[in-house]
Amino acid sequence: MNLTGFNKYSKKDSVSGVEKFAFGCGEISTNIVFTISTTLLVMFYTDVVQVSAAVVGSIIAISQVFNGISDISAGFIIDRTRSKYGRARVWLLRMSIPYAIAAVLMMMVPPISGMAQTIYIFVTYNLMLTVVYTLFQLPFATTMTYMTRSQDERAKINIIRMAMSPIGNILVTLLFTRILDVMPNGGMDSQRNWVILTAIYGFFAALMMLFCFAMVRERVEVKDAAHGEKVPLKTAIGALLKNKYFIMLFIFFVSFAMYQTFSGTMATYYCKWIVGDTRIIGNVNTACYGITIVATLLLGKVMNLTTKRNWCIVGAMFIIAGSLVLLVNPTSVAVVTIGGLLRGLGMTPILGMIFTMIADAIEYGQWKTGIRTAGAIQSATTAGQKFGQGIGSVLIGFIMSANEYSGSLVTQTPHALNTISNLFIFGVAFLGVVMIAVLLFYKLDNEYPTIMAELLEREAQIDLENKTETQVKIDSTLEPEV
Repeated sequence: MNLTGFNKYSKKDSVSGVEKFAFGCGEISTNIVFTISTTLLVMFYTDVVQVSAAVVGSIIAISQVFNGISDISAGFIIDRTRSKYGRARVWLLRMSIPYAIAAVLMMMVPPISGMAQTIYIFVTYNLMLTVVYTLFQLPFATTMTYMTRSQDERAKINIIRMAMSPIGNILVTLLFTRILDVMPNGGMDSQRNWVILTAIYGFFAALMMLFCFAMVRERVEVKDAAHGEKVPLKTAIGALLKNKYFIMLFIFFVSFAMYQTFSGTMATYYCKWIVGDTRIIGNVNTACYGITIVATLLLGKVMNLTTKRNWCIVGAMFIIAGSLVLLVNPTSVAVVTIGGLLRGLGMTPILGMIFTMIADAIEYGQWKTGIRTAGAIQSATTAGQKFGQGIGSVLIGFIMSANEYSGSLVTQTPHALNTISNLFIFGVAFLGVVMIAVLLFYKLDNEYPTIMAELLEREAQIDLENKTETQVKIDSTLEPEV
């Protein structure tokens, strides 16, 4: 059976336009707090709450260890979940309200002694990102693998999802700081204003995910060697480690998350201290993420011109170009905006392809091991994303602290300013090079048709065996007693 046959086989798993749109709304929801956490939270801690950059970096780095572990644990929880709403989708309902509450608690840092304040930040940061966000975002991402097995439908779902994805980022980066600036009693420097605005954003995000939950459906019926039973943890981990493409995507996610953290966090510092205008933070991020809306829709028209891997390599090249172009005029608003546009164009094919690459790795894992571990693979790649975020945050914190940066200063030293510039330009470019290096070993795009043909034949055999066993049981009950 070739790939065309596979797509024909999956016609019954077609997904409506309304359902695809609702899934895109879920993507907006997950991006709202993620963007606040990766783009604005470090500055909130250092410049509003007046916590040192080194302490913030340490908290985030240590937290990412727990965060990564929680991701993997959540993946196994999803694979073992059985409910009337499915395996993954039910968690969208369970975690929407806690998502909004935890986001607010993260901003309510009390004015207490240093160690107590550090503990509060550590606890609330982990409550949000290690516990609540993990059981909010990961099931959402995994839900797509259960909505359909059709490659065409998955591609369409992901294109719409990624076209809507920047909206969450734009709602934060373009509007959040602008709204803070015009709020009374301190504007952007007021912690109270941060709490109020985060509560509004969190409530809106919860509503978006509840809409997603109400509209999407799980259609994929799992047919693997486990026969629908809960897979033992040891077996699931073994299957995970035998999946070489999962390992590659994990490393790629670490690199890509470090890029997002460096680009997002350092853009805030760069605009404030190098360009000298915090108001253009929204312009830069809107250029970066806004262009992806149009570019992602266009990508859907040309995605078949080359493989998913090659598109991601092209994207990394644009990210490198968007960084190095700043060398032309580092303080020019126009040049910084052009750099954001190039980075946005680079992110487009990566975000447009990477989640379907994960779905492909799930199919490869089932073909390789006989066990379908969708939640575990999704969680491990997400763990890589959070590990990358943590590594990026701690590097930023320690490098800036070691190079004389202090959020309490009215002006920064030349050494600190040079560090901000180098991290935003050369740090981001280097991570683009790392992404390309990882992708050079990825060959699944060419192997996929053969793998799917064999996998479908196995599933057909499992169906036949199950029917035979059922018929034998029925026949045995009908045999007359002697």
